[in-house]
Amino acid sequence: MKMLKRIWANLNGKEKEKLSGFGFRAMAWAMGVADGWTGYSEKNFKTLNLVPGQTVIDYGCGPGRYLSRASVAVGPNGKVIAVDIHPIAMDKVKQVIRKQGLTNVRAVLAGGYITPLDSGIADVVYALEVFHMIADSSGFLAELSRLVKNEGVVIVEDGHQSREETVRKIKESGVLTIEAHTPSHLRCRKIY
Repeated sequence: MKMLKRIWANLNGKEKEKLSGFGFRAMAWAMGVADGWTGYSEKNFKTLNLVPGQTVIDYGCGPGRYLSRASVAVGPNGKVIAVDIHPIAMDKVKQVIRKQGLTNVRAVLAGGYITPLDSGIADVVYALEVFHMIADSSGFLAELSRLVKNEGVVIVEDGHQSREETVRKIKESGVLTIEAHTPSHLRCRKIY
């Protein structure tokens, strides 16, 4: 796992938030290998506690490693919105949707921190394995806060940074309050 983290850091390069096409493909491959060896995404997904009928946003969805599970968890009356800034991610997600027949999932390309979605549409917004890559954490968290309903939950995973760094960035943003710490992530609520 340490080797994969080192590869990830090297592929991340100068453009912190958007990997090159090669970097994205290498990251997707590394995620697949990690899931095959450790079952990481299955274990991580279970901590989200999604329920039928919810609208959820997988922000920074990458190659869509959580989409099938989210689709099943929210059921036919729920919705999953896969958001990423990378066009290759959207292509991959659309393939996953088509191949697996995920009728309650749609892909949305974001432009930086601007997401072409209405405010307050999601019961849960989760950002897994992405927060450490964000240059403007306050801008990013403001967008997640905008997208979640007033009574909704924002889930932020540390990624490749310390929990202390994650907590500091969330507090500095002034848009979310931390409701709970879990080993996997922080559960947050919107400040309004």
